[in-house]
Amino acid sequence: MRIAHLCTFWPLTTGLSHYADALISGMRASRPDRHLVLAEIGSHAVETEAYECVPCYRREDDYVDSISAAARQKQVELLVIQYANDLFGDDNRLPRLLSALQATGIRTVVNMHSVYPASWRTGYKTGRTSGDFDRAIGEHASLITVHSERMRNDLVSRGLSGERIVVIPHGTPTMPVLDAGECRSRLDLPANAKIVLFFGFIWPGKGLEFLLKVFRDVQREVPEAFLLVGGHTRRRLWGSYVDYLRLRAWSMGFSSHSRFWGGYVPEENVAQVYAAADVVALPYRQEYSSASGVVHQTAAMGKLMLCSRIAKFDEVETGIDAALTVAPDDRAGWTHTMVRLLRDEEWASEMRSKIRCFAKATSWANVGKMHLDTYAKLLERN
Repeated sequence: MRIAHLCTFWPLTTGLSHYADALISGMRASRPDRHLVLAEIGSHAVETEAYECVPCYRREDDYVDSISAAARQKQVELLVIQYANDLFGDDNRLPRLLSALQATGIRTVVNMHSVYPASWRTGYKTGRTSGDFDRAIGEHASLITVHSERMRNDLVSRGLSGERIVVIPHGTPTMPVLDAGECRSRLDLPANAKIVLFFGFIWPGKGLEFLLKVFRDVQREVPEAFLLVGGHTRRRLWGSYVDYLRLRAWSMGFSSHSRFWGGYVPEENVAQVYAAADVVALPYRQEYSSASGVVHQTAAMGKLMLCSRIAKFDEVETGIDAALTVAPDDRAGWTHTMVRLLRDEEWASEMRSKIRCFAKATSWANVGKMHLDTYAKLLERN
C-alpha cells in the first residue's frame, strides 16, 4: 500500500504538521513502511527512515495539476488529505483535485478536522455554502474520515453518504513524565500556586475574556490560584488583542497572579508548560464540530481539564466524563467546577484516572492502526 499524505509539513509549524507526523509514527507502529508526504512549498525536501517529503504546491495557487503530477510520479495508491480550509481553501480546487486523482485511479481519503455549519459562506460555486462544498467533497472523495460521531452526523444531515464516512478519533501523543516543581522553577512560575493553564492560539472564539472573569471568581475562593496563558495570536499583527487581555487582567486585580507567555511556546517548552499546570481550561465558543489537539496533549500529561460543553469537546463528555464540561456561558458553573478540581483532591484523582484511560485508548499507535485498517478495507473494496 503506497500511502501519501497531503498537507503542510516541517519546518512549517502548524497543527497539521504535528498531526501528520504523529499519524505517520502511529501507523508505522503497526506497519513500518516509509510514507510519502506531498507537502506545501516551504516544507523541507527530505528523506528519513519514516518518510520522504516532496514539496509540490502552494496554497494560494491553483494546485490541482502540480499535486496530481506529483502523485502520479510517485506512484501513489492512496492519498490522505489533511483538510483545513486555510490550507486548501473552500472553493472548487479541492473537488477538482479529487476528481482528477479519481480519474487516474488514485484513491483519496479526506481527513476533515472540522465540519462547519452548512449555511456558512464559502467560495465554492455553485451555492457558495459549506453544505455545497462538503457535498462536492463527498461526491469525489473515495472516503471521508472525521473525529467524532457529531461530525459524521453533520455531514450525513447535509446529504453525504454515511457509508463513506468513518469516525476515527484524534490521537494522543506520548509526552515525557516531568516533575511539576522543577518545571515551575525553570519557567519562573510560583512553586505553591494552583495553576490554571490556557494553551494554544489565541483569538476571540477561544473564550479568554470569559475565562478572565471565571478566574477572578475562582481566585476569591482559591487565593493561591495563578493563570498562565501559554500561546499567542496566529499573526503578530493581531497581538494587540493579547495586550487587551493583559490589561483586562490588570483591571480585574490579578495581574500579579497571571502571566501571558507573549508568543508561540517553543516545542522544547510545551511539556514543561503542561507539567507545571494543575488544570487546563478550554473555554471555547466555536460554533462547529471538530476535535481538540489540546485535549489530547492534556490527556497525555495526565492533567485535569475543564472544557466548554460544545461540539468540539464531545469526546471529553463521552470518552472521559461529562462533569469536565460546562456550558460556555455558565460562569457560576465554570467557577464551581474549577474550584472543585483545585480543592477536591479525591474527585480530582478520580478524573485523572479517567483521563489516563482515555489517553491510552486514543494513543497514536492505536489510532494509527485504525487508519491503516480503514485504508486497507478501502483498497480491497476497489
